[in-house]
Amino acid sequence: MPPLHRVPFARAARMAALPAVLALGVALAGPFSASARAAVAIEGTFTARAECPGYQSFNAGTNPGMVVLTPGTVYGAFEINRPDGAWIRLRVPGAEPLERWVARECGRLQLYDRGPETSDTTAPVDPGADPASGDLQVTPLPAPGETADLDATPEAAPAARPGDPPPDLLTTLTTGTLISRSSTAYPWYFDRIDRGADDPTPPPPMLGEVDADVLELCGDWGAPVARGAFEGFLEARPGLRASLLATLQTDDVTKLVDAWFAEGGFRHIFCGEPDQRDGSRWKLGGMHYMGRYAQAQLNGWAGRLEGGCAIEETAPPIYTAGTQFRAPDGSTGIKCINGYALGLTASDILFEVTKAYRDSRTTLSSGTGACRARILDNGNAYEAVFVVRSDAIVTFYPDATPDESLRYCAE
Repeated sequence: MPPLHRVPFARAARMAALPAVLALGVALAGPFSASARAAVAIEGTFTARAECPGYQSFNAGTNPGMVVLTPGTVYGAFEINRPDGAWIRLRVPGAEPLERWVARECGRLQLYDRGPETSDTTAPVDPGADPASGDLQVTPLPAPGETADLDATPEAAPAARPGDPPPDLLTTLTTGTLISRSSTAYPWYFDRIDRGADDPTPPPPMLGEVDADVLELCGDWGAPVARGAFEGFLEARPGLRASLLATLQTDDVTKLVDAWFAEGGFRHIFCGEPDQRDGSRWKLGGMHYMGRYAQAQLNGWAGRLEGGCAIEETAPPIYTAGTQFRAPDGSTGIKCINGYALGLTASDILFEVTKAYRDSRTTLSSGTGACRARILDNGNAYEAVFVVRSDAIVTFYPDATPDESLRYCAE
C-alpha cells in the first residue's frame, strides 16, 4: 500500500452547480430536481491522476490528516454526490476516517454496468456519463459525417432530388464544436477504418465536459485565449481548481494562472498557433491535444500531411505525423512534426503539465529549460517533453523517441 502524501492545503472548495454540456459524442444530463440531487450509490473504481485532497466534507473543506490521493492508484468508488455530480466518494486506505470525497476531475471513474442479462460483466464508463440515466455504456464519438445512431437499424437513404446540395461530410456532431468551417478538405486525423497496429488514423476520441470547456476557451482557429477566460473556467470548476492547486502545492490561484499564461503555454499546447511565421512561411505552433485535432478535423482547419515529411511515427497512444493547416491568409501551411497522445484528455493534460511544472522548479532551478515527464495513462507508459521559460509553461508534447540526454522533471 503506497504511503499517504501530506501537503499544505487550506482551501475550502464548494462546487457550483454547472449546466450539462453536450461534448463530442458524450450526452450529459440536464438539470435535476432538488429531490434527485441526493447522493447516488455507485459501484466502480477511481484511478487518481494527481495528488488531490480527500475531503471528509467537500462543502466545509475539511480534510483530517491532510490526506491526498496517490497518482496512479486505483481506489474503490461507492458514491457520487448527485446524478450529475462533480464529487466522488472513495475509500482511501490508511485515512481516518476511511471514506473521502474527491473531485471527479481528479481522475478516471469506471462504473460497472450490471444489467439483468449481464450481471457478471463490466463495462467502463466515460467520466462525463450520468450514472442515474441507466445507460452506463461508453458512447463512442462518430466519425465526421457519421451522425446516425450507431445502434439503430440502418434505413435506406432517400433518393436525391434535383437541386439538392451535395452531402456534407463535415457535419457538426455537437452544438458549439463547429465554429468556422473551411472550404478546404484536408485528410482526416481520425476514421473508423482499422488498418492494424500501425494505423495512423485511429477512431475519434471520447471527450467529456472539461474537454468541451477547453475547446470553448480555444475558440476559433487562431483566436487568442484570454487569461480572464481561463480564470473564469477555474472559478466555474472549484473541484478542478482545488486539485490543480494541490498539485502545484499552493493556495494562490494567480501562481497557477501565471504558470499557464505568462509564456502562452495554454494556447500553445491545447489550441495551436497557426498564426506564427518563419520568414515568409506560415508555421503551426504547438497543438498537442487530441480534442483540438478532432475539432480541427470537424471544422476543416487542418489535417494529416500524407507524405512529404521525413518523420512519421505511430506508437499508440502517441501519433506523430506531418500536418497541413489553414493559414491566416487562406493559404495552406505545413508542419512536418506534430503529435498528440490519444486518450490524454484536457483534465489529464492540465494535471500532467502542472505536475511537470512543479517538479521542474527543482530540476531546472533557473526556470528555463526542458525535461522529460513520465506519463502513465490507462495502462500506457510513455514520456513527454516539457519546456519552461522564465518560470512559465511553454510546451508539453508526447514523444515516442525522446532525447535521453534530457533529465527527468521529477529527478
